[in-house]
Amino acid sequence: MRLSRRVLALAPGVHWWLAGLVTVLLSITATYVGQGILVARALGRVLSGGALTSVVWLLAGVLVLQAVRSIALGARETLAVEASTLVKEALRQQLTAKLLQLGPGWLQSTRTGTMQSVLVDGVETLDPYVARLLPQLAATALGAVAVTAYVIILDPLVGTIILVCGLLAPAVTLLSKRLHARRMDAWFVGYRALYAETLDAIQGMATLKAFNASRRRGAELHRQAQAFCRDSVRLTAVVVLFVGVVALVVGIGTSVAVGIGAVRLAVGRLSMTELLTILLLARECFRPLSDLEKAYHTSYAAVPALKRIFELLDTEPGVAEPAAPAAMATIPRPPALIFEDVTFAYRERAQPALDHFSLEVAPGERVALVGRSGAGKTTVVSLLLRFFELSEGRILIGPGLPGPGEPPPVDIRDLPLDALRGLVAVVAQDTYLFHGTVRRNLEVARPQATNAELEAAARAARAHDFITALPDGYDTVVGERGLTLSGGQRQRIAIARALLKDAPILVLDEATSSVDAANEASIQQALDTLTGGRTTLVIAHRLSTVQGADRVVVLDNGKVVEIGDHHTLLAGRGAYAQLVAAQGGIA
Repeated sequence: MRLSRRVLALAPGVHWWLAGLVTVLLSITATYVGQGILVARALGRVLSGGALTSVVWLLAGVLVLQAVRSIALGARETLAVEASTLVKEALRQQLTAKLLQLGPGWLQSTRTGTMQSVLVDGVETLDPYVARLLPQLAATALGAVAVTAYVIILDPLVGTIILVCGLLAPAVTLLSKRLHARRMDAWFVGYRALYAETLDAIQGMATLKAFNASRRRGAELHRQAQAFCRDSVRLTAVVVLFVGVVALVVGIGTSVAVGIGAVRLAVGRLSMTELLTILLLARECFRPLSDLEKAYHTSYAAVPALKRIFELLDTEPGVAEPAAPAAMATIPRPPALIFEDVTFAYRERAQPALDHFSLEVAPGERVALVGRSGAGKTTVVSLLLRFFELSEGRILIGPGLPGPGEPPPVDIRDLPLDALRGLVAVVAQDTYLFHGTVRRNLEVARPQATNAELEAAARAARAHDFITALPDGYDTVVGERGLTLSGGQRQRIAIARALLKDAPILVLDEATSSVDAANEASIQQALDTLTGGRTTLVIAHRLSTVQGADRVVVLDNGKVVEIGDHHTLLAGRGAYAQLVAAQGGIA
């Protein structure tokens, strides 16, 4: 019941659609009951020697009821689609908002395929749950009780037998619930795992082929599919078993009711018309129960899927909005960045990624972060954007350490997340372009940008010429992840996007590492344009890109081991000089 209440609470307006659906289902039951009563009376008159003309109006009534039922069946489908669509739309909106709230820090610990199986297939399981099971529960409770009560009025003994057998059917379902739920959970876990592994293999197809590992991965998927098949067979066996038991109960109830009715006819306790009515209505007493059983088993996949969906919706974000947001007016352009004794460890690692890291970046200064892989460079940026929450310390943005009469810098935890991230533009090493046009990818930075502003940003990023050479210019579809473009072209679009955002803080995450030497010079010129008048953090793996930095910060195991400009650090023959030497030296 709790699960049903949460589903209905997703879209409050769905109650009216479901109420209409229950009304239609009850009208369908009423047509069956009315048809049974009219047919029983017609047969009673014929069998008692009545003229055929005396049953014409009864048979006409049957035809009318069948026509009404046909209309009601069509209305049932329409209302069912509207109700389920309303709930699914609301659920997708809530899931999208929740994922955006949880952010990339949370998503890093979740497999893409597992998440897709919940967000796509999990949501689609609501169709039978909302459109069939929930309204059928109400319609069964009302319809079966009403028909059984009518039979009890005709004959209390026969009606009581039908009532007892009618109560046995849902009792069997409740008894099977625990075993069914256990099998269903195992099936859904296997499904999510197989979905994730298959998606992983598709995305990594080129790598599998290159390492001649496609056959091995195919064999692994085959074994996993076999395990999933066994779980499916076990689940189907449980479903078939209890469907058969319920069908047996319904059959026994109908047979016993008719048999006892025949005996009572023989002893004069029932008339022929009443027996025929019981004969035809006994099945109608169990029809709503049979429909409920079918609805229950067509929606069985919804229960574990909804549990996972609501677990996701109930997940608390690791990063919270401030209770009392600070004013943005005190933050200058460009601002200073101050990292004070920052410590942070990823959940799956024992060793801190940053260990008491402290650094002050002056307004408009260009600071490079260098170090071996895993030194903590990217973590600095992730914490600045609040993808994760600090373990210790704080990060400040503002006019720098305040002097007399100057406003103090602001702790980033006191800034609204949208406002904080609006202050930072990122040009990443692995540029992500969405499937769509070049224009749409640029508008990610500023949706309201005019064509002139888009073109100006593209020109500054040295991207306008190649964009206009594309088949449809700015309206050319670049494909998934922008794979129809070269690495240099994707990078220049990323730079144009950062220019369009016009944020006072800039992060360059090895922005030229994936481009060839012919394009590096033009991209470097675009980056020089981009960094002008901005506080810039440069994450550098290729040390030839940091010579123009005002300062170079060398990280090792999350700690600052050296700070200085390129020439001073190179002359010091310390950690930085060793990194340079390891890369073959630079001028």
